Amino acid sequence: MGIDMKMEKEFHMNAGLGESSYAQNSALLQKSVLEIVKPMLEEAILSMKLTLECETFCIADLGCSSGPNALFAVENITKTLKAKCRSAGITVPQCQVFFNDLPASDFNSLFRILPPFSLNTDLQNEEGAVERSYFAAGVPGSFYGRLFPDQTLHFVHSSYSLHWLSQVPAEILEKKSVAWNKGKIFCEGSRAVGEAYFRQYQRDFNAFLRARAEELVRGGRIFLVLAGRTSRDPSDQGFIAFPWESLGSSFNDLVSQGLIEEEKVDSFNIPLYAPCPEEVRSEVTREGSFEILRLEVIRKSETFSEEDIEAMTGSSASLKDAYGRKLAKQLRAVTESLIKHHFGEEIMDLLFERFGEIMGERLSERMEYGKKGGQLVIFLEHK
Repeated sequence: MGIDMKMEKEFHMNAGLGESSYAQNSALLQKSVLEIVKPMLEEAILSMKLTLECETFCIADLGCSSGPNALFAVENITKTLKAKCRSAGITVPQCQVFFNDLPASDFNSLFRILPPFSLNTDLQNEEGAVERSYFAAGVPGSFYGRLFPDQTLHFVHSSYSLHWLSQVPAEILEKKSVAWNKGKIFCEGSRAVGEAYFRQYQRDFNAFLRARAEELVRGGRIFLVLAGRTSRDPSDQGFIAFPWESLGSSFNDLVSQGLIEEEKVDSFNIPLYAPCPEEVRSEVTREGSFEILRLEVIRKSETFSEEDIEAMTGSSASLKDAYGRKLAKQLRAVTESLIKHHFGEEIMDLLFERFGEIMGERLSERMEYGKKGGQLVIFLEHK
């Protein structure tokens, strides 16, 4: 199973390294997530069984996008692997890293920020920066299908990508369907809508697992971080629902002002689903190729920064407004390609200006949403 062709051609994070780019607007947010799960990622490498015959250790970073966070994760993996080999008295294998994303992704920006290459591990250049000791290659394509030859990968990493579905569930766009998601743009409210999204998630995650089962060596590992929730109700998407509900309200405000046609909103939905641990466990068991070594939700309420808490709980209206604008820039960097294709470029500034206002007004609610979900960490080993 592959991704919907329309999604594959249209969907990408904002390109480049400028003010509106994904690279700029995801840096602090995504790196904070990677810092939180860093000890878990290191343990996933340190507890692997390595053989002396492993001359080249192949790593895939799936859904890498175009920012520096992909490099942060990969450098952590390769550094930990080298430390493990030295500690065990094993020859350090050469590392091959494959950076994967959809074909429309801005691979050029990613490769422009790659450190210089050196086979000497942990070598610093004249500027004092650590050089890259792994070989790098780009692999365009959907991770819901095959990307690599049989049994070539040792470690698969993906951060904040696997909650994106291959397509919007067809039934939520059908007017005669009980799952028609009229007036909403996300998996929320109706049980029928939630179940439609859940069925799409089942199909996609099963396809992901089957593809990786062919590509990974026995004992190879998968480490995933994605949006997750605590509730077993698929229509209750937990923390991740907060921005999407607000974006839906922003769209409806523009409809009421006559700036967007109502039918345009009714025919637009975000292909995103935050699973709960029980859903993940069920699908991994059903596919059968992997053993679960770790599966947990880290609630966002437990990891808010001091800046987050001050903005949410403080009384300063100007601080809340500024924080709302910051969140608007982050979401725009992620969703602009999808929204622009469906609605056109003309509404983008007005839409996200309104979204920033709503987020500022609702900021105090963010803590409660954060108790219902956050980062879902999945750590699997190929049987």
